[in-house]
Amino acid sequence: AEGVTSIMADNEGGMRSVIRHLIEVHGYKRIAFLRGVQGQLEADQRFHAYKEELKAHNIRFDEKLVVEGDYTPESGRAAIRTLLDERGIQVQAIAASNDRMAFGALEMLQQRGIRVPDMIALTGFDDVSDAQSMGVPLTTVHQSFYEAGLLTFDTLYKRMNGQPLESLKVLS
Repeated sequence: AEGVTSIMADNEGGMRSVIRHLIEVHGYKRIAFLRGVQGQLEADQRFHAYKEELKAHNIRFDEKLVVEGDYTPESGRAAIRTLLDERGIQVQAIAASNDRMAFGALEMLQQRGIRVPDMIALTGFDDVSDAQSMGVPLTTVHQSFYEAGLLTFDTLYKRMNGQPLESLKVLS
């Protein structure tokens, strides 16, 4: 909205770095993507980053490797059913648009006897506290909610004192 400062995570940079890691460090080419809801800014940015990083590494984008979710563990579980059961797709890695979808995906993979990361790598985004206490440490893009809170307070303080404000602040 005009006149309102937005504080956002570096959605594109963060997602590109995790996809780049899967490709360059592990050599994966069949990377599924659990995206957020189309039309939601962060979801669209993360999905765009996934496609751009594939393109940068000359990996053909395959829409069958993409499943839309809604940032819940249930949508992560549903995504695994869609990819493995309905589409019969084999993947080397799965990148989820947030940790909660990754948690649901991990649960379904484990129920099927698929070991993460030995058989399929799995990544998330947000680095919520549960990500490190799941039995399998989740590779995830760190997003500092503390830093976002500080920036929000600083922005509010500046607004109250009539100081000039940026329209967008991106957390790195």
